[in-house]
Amino acid sequence: MLPNKEPILNIGIILPVDNRKKVHISFTAPSLYEIETDQQLDPACKTPGMLNVSANDGEMTITNIVEDDKHGITIHDVPAGRGFHWEQAIDVTLPGNIKITSHNGSLLITNIIPLEQYLACVAVSEMSPKCPDQFLQAQVITARSWILAAAENKHSWLGIDACNDDCCQRYQGMDQMTRESKAVCNSTNGKVLLYNDEICDARYSKSCGGLTENAENIWDMDFKPYLTSIYDSPEKKIQVDWQHWYKAAPDVFCSPSYVDESELHKYLGNVDKNSKYFRWSVKYSQKELCELLSKKINVDIRRIVKIDALNRGYSGRINHLYCEYINLAGETKVLELNNEYDIRKTLHPSFLYSSCFMIKMNDELIEFFGAGWGHGVGLCQIGALGMALHGHTTEEILAHYFKNSELKGMY
Repeated sequence: MLPNKEPILNIGIILPVDNRKKVHISFTAPSLYEIETDQQLDPACKTPGMLNVSANDGEMTITNIVEDDKHGITIHDVPAGRGFHWEQAIDVTLPGNIKITSHNGSLLITNIIPLEQYLACVAVSEMSPKCPDQFLQAQVITARSWILAAAENKHSWLGIDACNDDCCQRYQGMDQMTRESKAVCNSTNGKVLLYNDEICDARYSKSCGGLTENAENIWDMDFKPYLTSIYDSPEKKIQVDWQHWYKAAPDVFCSPSYVDESELHKYLGNVDKNSKYFRWSVKYSQKELCELLSKKINVDIRRIVKIDALNRGYSGRINHLYCEYINLAGETKVLELNNEYDIRKTLHPSFLYSSCFMIKMNDELIEFFGAGWGHGVGLCQIGALGMALHGHTTEEILAHYFKNSELKGMY
C-alpha cells in the first residue's frame, strides 16, 4: 500500500546479537528530554547529562519534548559494520526518541524517528555530505524506496523496521549532517521509485566494479525488472562479457576515469576503508588459507588442491564456488559455497570485498583478483557519484541504475 503521509520508523541501534549488557548514554541538552521507566516518569528538569543503563534495569523510554535538530541523544560504542572488514565501535548522536528493552538478558535499543529525519541521516552515513547534491538526492530516494518497500523484514521478530548497520541501511545519526545535506534531502521529500504502482525494493552497494548484478543471482528472491544487470557506462551496451571489461578496465562510471581514487576518500562514509574499490587483490599462502578455512568451517585442512567458480552472475560475481582440499587424515574432501554472502564470509578473515574475482593458484600461493565492493545490485554508489561529478541529474542517475522504474512523490 502506498503511504499518503510520512511514517514513523523504529530503527534498532543496539541489537540482542551485540550481546550488550550495559550501555553509556549522554545528552548535549538534557533539559530537552524526559525519562520514563517501569517505576516512574521523571520530568526533563531531572534528566542527567549522562546515564549508564543495564539490561537488568527494565524498560525505559527517553522522549524528546522540544524538537531541536542541533541536539540529540548520544549512544556510546555502537557497533558499525557488524561482521564486515571495517567493523568498529562509534558514538552515535540520534534525533527522535529512544526505547530501551532487553531480550534474553541483552539490550535492545530502538530509535523512534520520522522517516524523513532518518533518511537525512542515512544519506550522510552511507557517503559523505561532500558528495554532489545529485548523488545525495539519488541516494536518499533509493533508501526511502527500500525501507518503504519493506521486502526483507530482516529484524521483524524484534519489532523494528531496520537496524542501524550495513545489513539494512547504514544509519549513524546526525553527527555529519549539514544545513546543505538536510536541504538536499528535503528537496526529495516523499519521492520513491515505482514499478507497476508498487514501491521498488531498491538496493545499492559501494561499487559494482563495472557491471551491476541481477538481484536473484545474489539473494533468494524473484526476478525484479528494475534490479537487472547493467553496464555502468554511458555506452548503451546490453550484453557485456565480464572478463572483457574486467581485464580492459573500461571507462565506466565507478572507475578511476570518473572518480579519482586519490580523491575518493573525501566522498566516502566515515567508517569506510580508504582503499581501492574498483579493482583489488587478496593474497594467501597455502598455509594462510588452510588456517583460515580450517577456522571458518571447523575442519583441519592440510592443503588446498583446487578453488574454482562453478557459477557466476552477469557481473562476474561468483554464487557457487568449489574448493577441493586434503584434511589431516590425508582424505580428499570438497567444500561448496552456494551464495555470494557465504563466499565472501568464508574466504576472508572478516569479509571479502566482493565475490567478483578471478582465481590464480600455484603450489604455494592463492590470489584473488577482484572487482567492486559489495553485492553489486541496484545503485552503484561510486558509479552514481561519478555520474554526479560529471553533470548527470538525479533523474538520470536513477534511470540508469533502476531500469523500468518511475519516480513519483507519495506525500
